[in-house]
Order: sequence, then C-alpha cells, then structure tokens
Amino acid sequence: MRPSIVNVWLIDGGTEWALIDTGMRSPESQAAFREALATLGLAPTAIRKIVCTHHHPDHFGASALLRDLCQAEVFLHRLEVERVKGFLPQPRSPEVVAFFRRHGLPLERFAHVPSPGKFWANLYAPTTPDRLLEDGDELRIGRQRVRVVWTPGHAPGHCCFYFPETKALIVGDHLLPKISPHVGVFPDGPQNPLGDYLESLDKVARLDVATVLPAHGGIYGDHRRRVAQLRQHHDYRMLAALDAARTRPRTAYDVAQEIFGFDDLAPPQVQFPATFEALAHLELLVRQGRMARLEENEHLLFRPM
Repeated sequence: MRPSIVNVWLIDGGTEWALIDTGMRSPESQAAFREALATLGLAPTAIRKIVCTHHHPDHFGASALLRDLCQAEVFLHRLEVERVKGFLPQPRSPEVVAFFRRHGLPLERFAHVPSPGKFWANLYAPTTPDRLLEDGDELRIGRQRVRVVWTPGHAPGHCCFYFPETKALIVGDHLLPKISPHVGVFPDGPQNPLGDYLESLDKVARLDVATVLPAHGGIYGDHRRRVAQLRQHHDYRMLAALDAARTRPRTAYDVAQEIFGFDDLAPPQVQFPATFEALAHLELLVRQGRMARLEENEHLLFRPM
C-alpha cells in the first residue's frame, strides 16, 4: 500500500512507556518493532499503554498482537470502535453496492475486486480497547501529560495527542507533511467529513506546537503553515469540482475522473477513494449553497448553483 511506511511512536514517561499506534500485523512491521525494542534494551512489558490515533489497519492492525505481547491497556476513540468491523472479512451489503451505483461507480468492471475485509484479512487483527478516548481527555504516561485532541475528518474518531510540556503534537494522518490525508464520504459514515476535517485543521492550528510527529513522512515544525497549505488544497479541489460539473450535471465518479485525472483503466484502489473524496467535496459545496443535488435514473447528480 501507499504510503509504504507508517511511523509509530514510543513515549518514555520515566516510570513507564507508551506506544502511539501499532502498524499493521505484518511480519516486516513486527520485526521492525522488535528490533527497535532491542536497540533500546526495552522489554515489551515496559510498554503499559497502547494509544491509537484511529482504527485504520496501518494504525490499529497489530493492536491484538501487541496487547498480548506487552500486556498493555489499549486506548481508542469511541467513534472508531464501531468502525473496526469495516475492515473485517464480510460480504458487501446490498446497501453498500447501491451506494456505489448511486454515485456512478461502474461496478461491472470491478466484480473481481475483493472487499476491504478480504484485502486486509492477514494484516488486520484489532482488539477491543480497554479505554475509550474523548476530546479533551488528559492521559498520564508516567510523568508526562498528554491531551487528547479529537480531529474528525480522515476518520470520525481520529485523535491527535498533544504534549504541553514539550509542545509536541502526534498527528496520525491528520496533518501529514507531504500529502493530504484521504477524506471521503462512505455508506455508513458522516456525510460531511470534509467540513469536519477543515474545522479540525483550525482546531489544531490554535495549539502552541513546536514539533509535529506524523504517521507518514518526517518530523517537522510550523504546523500552522501546513494547515494553511491543506486548506488551500481543498479550496482548489472544490473549485475544480464546480468546474467539472458546469457543462452538465455529473455523478461523483464523473467529477472524480475530471479532478483526479484517471480513466476507466485506472486500478480500483485509485478509482474508489477518488470517488469518495470527490463526493466529500461535492457534499460540502451543497452545504455551502454552491452546488445542488439532482436524482436521475437512480443516480445522484450534482450541478453548480
């Protein structure tokens, strides 16, 4: 998958250690984790808390394995717990298939594509968390204080973790240095995730941050500059979505082809997320009064106001 590397973070609290995110349950990931512990001379049981930013496989996929290995408590936001099943093996429901068709995805070309649960079957082994996180919670990792900052958008219960003494912010996928996180509308998810994401960007911009630790890419500073860049990126995407539907009403799939520049031969791992992300931009435009929805031949179409 891309990005191909996920950063997880070991936190030294003086009297105990914590792990932020788990990586996937792959042999390579677990070998890297054990090598890191050996380099530090650290026994797995020194890690007393496993705190996860969100439920996606590259962040929560090894949580069952590492919980058993470390005998640690696992923490996750309550909204993420109900999303875990989406990555477990199960057939696609008629409602999900209807959602895909409604937004223009040509499912006849993707009949061979496995469901997310089948794709992740060998890499995703989640556990039931011991504690549910809420916005504003304060955790203790030994002598370190950590504030939970709820940042929905990429996932409904995505959380960042702020260390006030050091002004460090662990951001998961919320504020990546090189790429924008995927923000899409899904059949059973929030209908305005992009609006949630933009509000979450403003929320973290108000924090006093010296160091940003992302899940993908290098450590960086000046988080407010990155917030401004990401807001500008999504403003541009919304203008592009408006332009794509100006000549005639379009489905989210049509708009995605236009603004992301893919054709019918692109792999499904491009076409599906691009459609969901285009839909997130279209839904926000509807809420802003800049786009209208139309029903036609069991498709949902969008046109500028």
